[in-house]
Amino acid sequence: MKYKGYVVFAGFISILTFLTLFQIRAYPFGFSERERNTVNIQAYCVSDFGDEKDQSNNIIWKARFSRFAKPSDPTKEMSPPDPNACSATYMTGKPLGLPEEINVKQKWCLGIKAQFLKKGYNWIEIYPVKSSNNIVGGDGKPNNNQEGSLYPIPLIGIIKSLDMWVWGGNYHYWLEMYVQDFRGFLHRLPAGDINFVGWKNLRTEIPGYVPQYERRVPFLKSLTLQLIKLWSYPDERVDQFYCYFDYLQAQTDVYIERFNGDDLANNKW
Repeated sequence: MKYKGYVVFAGFISILTFLTLFQIRAYPFGFSERERNTVNIQAYCVSDFGDEKDQSNNIIWKARFSRFAKPSDPTKEMSPPDPNACSATYMTGKPLGLPEEINVKQKWCLGIKAQFLKKGYNWIEIYPVKSSNNIVGGDGKPNNNQEGSLYPIPLIGIIKSLDMWVWGGNYHYWLEMYVQDFRGFLHRLPAGDINFVGWKNLRTEIPGYVPQYERRVPFLKSLTLQLIKLWSYPDERVDQFYCYFDYLQAQTDVYIERFNGDDLANNKW
């Protein structure tokens, strides 16, 4: 019986491998044999956290905090977090090491601070919102206190990886990015620990099991960036936390094979 179980397991793995290979073959972005392995990898800015890209699209970033965030009024149940202890705001600052053509356009970064009442797996979610108003105030500083609707950011092409500049203060936290596929499934992608000092570029690869295209026209089924999440390790202090984000970009394959009638591929009627 033990060997029979091994045979069944091996057969299951073989079938799964076959289906995986078939899916790769059945869903080529270059659908002809000649173009099947053609790629066009490019990098583009997803969000610059308060600078030109976000301002032109009226995108602001807000934060929400887990249950044990320091409350505004400890005497009231379900009191919202104390804004003096838990908030996200735009600050003047940027990392060294950006290309010159990018560096000259950067002024702002997103700062996050938090305090919690007890140790544990405390978390902070940073999510994009689209405002109907100009996000820049009279002082020239982006204002993320405005009202707006939740805006998952659409990603262009077949995303290979995401990377972002993160300023760490040597706190024992880790970072995750959440993307949603066209079927509505949410994928949690680890980007690494942030227990370092100063600016560092963190990269997360998009696994092959995250679907981004199918065999039917239109082929491309883009991902959307839903949120960025910070988690504390249970041994970390709770009385203070500071972190900064800047310049989130994607490495993407934008190649699509042309065909006679491709102007009709994306028509919805």
